[in-house]
Amino acid sequence: MVNYKKVSVYLPEELYQTLIAYQKQQQFEAASDTVVEILSQFFQKDNEFKRYATVEKLEALENKVTHLGQQVTQLSQILANSAPNEASRTISVNSVESTFGSTDFEDAEDEPDEILHHFLE
Repeated sequence: MVNYKKVSVYLPEELYQTLIAYQKQQQFEAASDTVVEILSQFFQKDNEFKRYATVEKLEALENKVTHLGQQVTQLSQILANSAPNEASRTISVNSVESTFGSTDFEDAEDEPDEILHHFLE
């Protein structure tokens, strides 16, 4: 059996209205059930799946993401500056000489048949 302790709290009107709205949304019968759920989530007690971050943690994560974004931008600029441009990577088709001899397709078609014929003999 769970041993409950009584806690009295005074809430500002706006926070109280938010609590009541959450209570209705989650369909809790009493405000105390709602507070127990919220505190359990905040302290991650008996609730491994629902985890909430504090504002400080969110700000720290935001700073890390911003820093990573800046690093990605810097790396992209470094890669763009160090990579050879497209013109120097392209080989001119006219500068390549044909080293394969005849490109007559009729001769190429006969060749496999001749090799097979000599193999079978």
